[in-house]
Amino acid sequence: MDRREFMKTVTALSALAVLPVSLSQAAELTKKYSGTALRVMLGAGGGAFDVYKKMTETFTEQTGIEFDYTTLPDADYYSKIVLDVSTGTNSFDAYLYTYFWKGELEPGFADLEKLVPSIEGAPALGLDDYPGQVVEVYGRQNGKLIGLPVLGDATMFVWNKAQYKDVGLDPAAAPKSWEDVVANGKKLEAAGKNGFGLPAGKGYQVACLWMILFAKYGGEYFGPNFAPQFTSDAAIKATKFMVDQLQPLAPKGNLTWDFSEMLDGLATGVSAQGMMWPGGFGRMLDPKQSAEANNLAYEATPGASLLGGWAVGVNDNSKNKEAAGLWAAFLASAEAQKQGPAPARISVLSDPELVKAHPQYPAVLQALSGKLAQFPNVPQSGQVVAYLYDELNAALSGDKSAEEAMADMQSQTEEFIASLNIRK
Repeated sequence: MDRREFMKTVTALSALAVLPVSLSQAAELTKKYSGTALRVMLGAGGGAFDVYKKMTETFTEQTGIEFDYTTLPDADYYSKIVLDVSTGTNSFDAYLYTYFWKGELEPGFADLEKLVPSIEGAPALGLDDYPGQVVEVYGRQNGKLIGLPVLGDATMFVWNKAQYKDVGLDPAAAPKSWEDVVANGKKLEAAGKNGFGLPAGKGYQVACLWMILFAKYGGEYFGPNFAPQFTSDAAIKATKFMVDQLQPLAPKGNLTWDFSEMLDGLATGVSAQGMMWPGGFGRMLDPKQSAEANNLAYEATPGASLLGGWAVGVNDNSKNKEAAGLWAAFLASAEAQKQGPAPARISVLSDPELVKAHPQYPAVLQALSGKLAQFPNVPQSGQVVAYLYDELNAALSGDKSAEEAMADMQSQTEEFIASLNIRK
């Protein structure tokens, strides 16, 4: 599963538990921009994107602002959004984007910290309502607030309380470190259970887990002038930990596992421990879809959580910049986030009524509030991740040593970075 398929799966699963939206409690918005038609670029992943479009129907009713959505194939989404703002084409007024594109988007995006407060009737930015470094990572680039988080997404650790109890582990105690995960996994393995649902296929999830471990060891993807750091001590240690410690605990056949198999493993009890994204919780905690729904507990992944998610930004050269800014502020507002598929605001994730319906929210807030691992922040970072999951699969299958895999990762990434012409 490549990044396009991964994001499609996550956004679709994120939306599973969302009911038809109603924002009747939201404050009335200005009709100053009535008759404006905003062009908005969306990916084709469905799920969360469809929910945001549905939410915007209420916005249109209140403001008179209409929308012309362009839903692009996922393979083209990144290149089209960069092309639109970097070449002066300016075909779109607003966009949803992922944070590891922000370096290329910043020059063409409006500073929402300046724009939104100047718009009549716009919801307040409420930046102190976001946890930890979420605003900085999703939205800031070169001191400029180019986006507001709308879909909060960070990895969490899941364990099976019943299986913990079976082997004498405290079912209420989450592992505090990855070493604890392994120690617990060995006890589970000794009792004939699968100690950890490691995704080891050629897909995004094996790379995601590696990124968390890479952060644990203090790794940095690039040194000065974008010099790759994949043969560093941190990179080798992260790879060896996966090969030597986690792979022996994994279910058979995990060399083809990605998101769906991880989720299936936890939902069926095949995996006693594993990593999961918030998008999987709708199914994982639903007794109708998960045999282990009542046995699963969860917290932020030990040490750091990998940040995913989406933000909303506005084209700085849009002729409809104020109307687009009003929509961006609306979509990121607490009232709208209450109806969204994966909120990023503290007030929403801690709302007692919402927590009753979404018991994972406090764990998501915990994950977003702590140390955050991130994807490589370079142009076309998906290619770097593709190199990474290929090499990790080779190491986990035994085709290469950890050192060989990271050496090949280093050389491929060096060649790729050189082709981008981003060095000084």
